[in-house]
Amino acid sequence: MSKLKGRWRRSGEHYVLDVRAVDENGKVEAAYFNPQPIRVGRAMAKQKDGVAALFVELQDAGYPGCTYTLIHDPKTDQLVGVYYQAARQESYEIVFERIN
Repeated sequence: MSKLKGRWRRSGEHYVLDVRAVDENGKVEAAYFNPQPIRVGRAMAKQKDGVAALFVELQDAGYPGCTYTLIHDPKTDQLVGVYYQAARQESYEIVFERIN
């Protein structure tokens, strides 16, 4: 799951997800910026069918309960998945591109 580590920018946006560490139990140390820091309530990773998956829940003003459910695409080295905007109860397909 080390392939999840790094700084990722949401395609076409200025949102940045910084995955700083992933341990063997799936605990993730992550930060999120828009461009100011947004508090990450919890983050976890797992391997599913040989694919690294990442779940991030935001807990901050304007973002309570918003989540990212992502998988790592090894062919494109991108995180792809769904952003759930809790206040609107809407989901959006999104892509994060590695910036380092």
